[in-house]
Amino acid sequence: MKTLILKFLTDTISIEELKILQKWLSNPQNRDYFEEMIKTNQRLDFAYRKIDVETAYQRIIKATSEKEGDAPKGAHTFFKYAAVAILLITTSFGLYTFVQKDDKMKSVSVPQVAAPESEIVLELEDGSFKVIDETENVAITNAKGDKIVQQEYNKLKYAASSTSETSLVYNKLMVPYGRRFVIELSDGTVVHLNAGTKLRYPKVFAEAGNRDVYLEGEAFFDVEENKAKPFVVHTERMNVRVFGTKFNVSSYDNEKSTSTVLVEGSVGVYGATEQYNDTDRMVISPNQQAKMQNGEFTIAEVDVERFIAWMDGKLFFVNDRFGDIVKVLERNYNVKIINKHQELNDIRYTGTFQEKTLSEILNVFKRNTKFDFEAGNDDSIVIFPSSL
Repeated sequence: MKTLILKFLTDTISIEELKILQKWLSNPQNRDYFEEMIKTNQRLDFAYRKIDVETAYQRIIKATSEKEGDAPKGAHTFFKYAAVAILLITTSFGLYTFVQKDDKMKSVSVPQVAAPESEIVLELEDGSFKVIDETENVAITNAKGDKIVQQEYNKLKYAASSTSETSLVYNKLMVPYGRRFVIELSDGTVVHLNAGTKLRYPKVFAEAGNRDVYLEGEAFFDVEENKAKPFVVHTERMNVRVFGTKFNVSSYDNEKSTSTVLVEGSVGVYGATEQYNDTDRMVISPNQQAKMQNGEFTIAEVDVERFIAWMDGKLFFVNDRFGDIVKVLERNYNVKIINKHQELNDIRYTGTFQEKTLSEILNVFKRNTKFDFEAGNDDSIVIFPSSL
């Protein structure tokens, strides 16, 4: 979102990006951040002119209501001299704006801000964003009008290149909580993305070398076989290397472990910081799970259905801690659950749910454990000990 605000300030933002920014500004906390950015920009303006924050916000509303063919140029050109150079430091989650004045460099730091949370967003190689509307069957293009990918409702389908690719250009798909999506990569590999997942991948795989993709969250991979070009899934803790197979990878930031469950074929797993080695690799077979936790690998026989049921919209729990179940419910229902009954966290539950509301699921858990829940502020759910 920092990038979109900067594009707005420098008059380079697209209509699609304005729509994302407008939706994000519907949150009062985000609008406070936007106001601080505008004020920061004003402080760095060479002329130190007064800027009307409300007018800036209204211009976003106006620009997004114009026709698709109308360019937003001129809507806020008075910002364009506000900064000589801008540097985004994403690894530290800060934004620093620098301007040269009187031979001295000044800097202003702005707090971290979250990305849009309710839309499926595709980030293209040129840094632009496209909001994915699952009701559409359209070609997605970049700022130059070049076709990037075909959207077929809830699926993105990348075409194989007719020429040999020597360099890689990456796209990134971000799926929010409460949503799922499918990508068919340029090699024919099909990836199902679960709620709260990000996948970074080449628009077209290079002619030589591995087929590398980068996952945050959970996804099921049906990999197109190519023994000459291994397919490698990179996560924060673990990498998975295959030639052609079906498997599930789960690597959420708020989980203590990363795991791979194999449906068919075979895969090799190794640490995220390790180099792949044919002799030292750990291989798992169908119906096995490889888990990386605290720097150590474990392999266990598992019921595969439990780990891939999410693709059919099912929640499958087998002797799972309530504390872990809460994380799954938050992702699937896009809601914050505040547990004020900490004793519940270590109680284990078993059950399968499909097409059930969050209230219905919590009420099932209540049958054996006494607790209550109610709606909290900001659409959260608060769990607390029962008064009975």
